[in-house]
Amino acid sequence: MGGSGGGSTIKIGGMYLITGVASALGKASEAAARTGVDAVNEDGGINGNDVEIVIRGHGDDPAAQLKSLVQEERVDALVGLTSSGVTLKNATAINQLGVPMTLTDIGTPYITEYDTDTYSDKASFKENIFRTNANTATNVYGIAEDANENHSGSRVANIGPGYAYGEQVWSYFQAYSDGLGAGHEYVASEFPSLGATDMTPQINAIMDADPDVVFSGFWAGDAVTFFKQGTEQGLFDQVDQVYMTLAMDPTVFSALGSKMPEDVKIAGWYWHSAFDNETNTDFLEKYKDHVENLPAIPSFTGGSAYSAIWMYKKAMEAAGGTKTGDVVSELEGIEVSGPRGTWKMDPESHQANAPSVLGVSSSDDDVPYDGLGLSNNKQVTLTRDESTSLLEGSGFPPGL
Repeated sequence: MGGSGGGSTIKIGGMYLITGVASALGKASEAAARTGVDAVNEDGGINGNDVEIVIRGHGDDPAAQLKSLVQEERVDALVGLTSSGVTLKNATAINQLGVPMTLTDIGTPYITEYDTDTYSDKASFKENIFRTNANTATNVYGIAEDANENHSGSRVANIGPGYAYGEQVWSYFQAYSDGLGAGHEYVASEFPSLGATDMTPQINAIMDADPDVVFSGFWAGDAVTFFKQGTEQGLFDQVDQVYMTLAMDPTVFSALGSKMPEDVKIAGWYWHSAFDNETNTDFLEKYKDHVENLPAIPSFTGGSAYSAIWMYKKAMEAAGGTKTGDVVSELEGIEVSGPRGTWKMDPESHQANAPSVLGVSSSDDDVPYDGLGLSNNKQVTLTRDESTSLLEGSGFPPGL
C-alpha cells in the first residue's frame, strides 16, 4: 500500500449520505468530521502540516466517488460511510485503493469480522479498514441485556426498515436474547420499505399481535414516521416498552417536537449528555460552528467522526508520515482519548472498543431545540469472547 506521503497539507477524504432520506445524519457526520479537522489544526496539525478535508456524497456510484477522492484529490486517508450495504459492496475496492479507511457511521459487524473459517459467508475484514464507532453487535446487545433484565419472558414484536440493516439488527436481538436465556416469544415482524410514508398497516399488524415489547431498527426519516404514526395508533400506550436502535438523533427528536413519545429506550454510539469529560465539552462547543440547518448538538455518529480525525493525527505522527503501511501498523492497537473517553482499536478486527449508549427519551435532558432528549444514559461495552458465547449457534459474527 502507498499513500502520498509528505507534502505541506494532509488531505482526508470523507464520504457520507448528504442527500435523500438520511441526509441529516450524513450532514451531521460531516459537521463532526470538520470540527475534528479544525481542532487538530488548532493543535498544530499533523506533523506540523495543516489538515484539509474533502467531502463527497455517496451519489449513485459510491465506488467512483471513493476512487476520485484517492486518485484525483490525492487524499492520504478516508472517513465515512453512512451505509453498511455500500461499505460491504465496496470493501474490496477500498482495500485496493491503498489508503487507510476509517468507518464512523455504519453498524454491520461483518466488516470487522476476520474469522473466515467460522464465518466464511459473512467475514469481510480488510487490512486497511478500521471503525471508530461501536458496531451492531454491541449496540443490540445493550438492548437485549436490558430487555432480559426488565422484560424477560415477554411477547416481542419487531418493526424495522425493509432492507438488510433492519433484518440484521432483529436477528442479532433474537440471537442475543436466546443466548441470555430471556425466554421471549417472538410474535410478529414487519418491514416497511425504506422511506415509507404510511406505516400504519404494519403498525396495526404489530399491535394485533399483542406484544409486551416492541423492537425497532428505524433511524433518520423512517424513525420520524414511525414515532408519529405509532403515537397516532396508540402503540406506545399499548406496550410495556419500545426499544430503538440508532434513533439517537437530535434531528429526529427536533422534527417530532411534542409528538416524540417519552420513555422509549434508544441505543446509539454517542449522545452529548452521556459523557462527562473535558474533551466532550470542547467538542460540543466547537461543533456549533459547523452546523447549518441542524440542531446544535451532534448525532449518534458525532463522537466517532470527530475521533477518527484525532486518531489519524496520532497514528501519522507516530508513523512519521502518511505512508499507508506505516499508518496502518500504528492504527492497530492505538489508544485514543476523545468525547467518549479512552478506547483502543483492536489490532485483529480493527474495531474500536468504544462504548455504545442506551438512554430513555425524556424532557429532562438539556437540548437546544423544542423536543425531547435522552436521560438515564448508560454505557454498554462488550468483549469478543462474551459476544461469541452468546451468539453461539446463530451463525452471526461479533466483529469485535
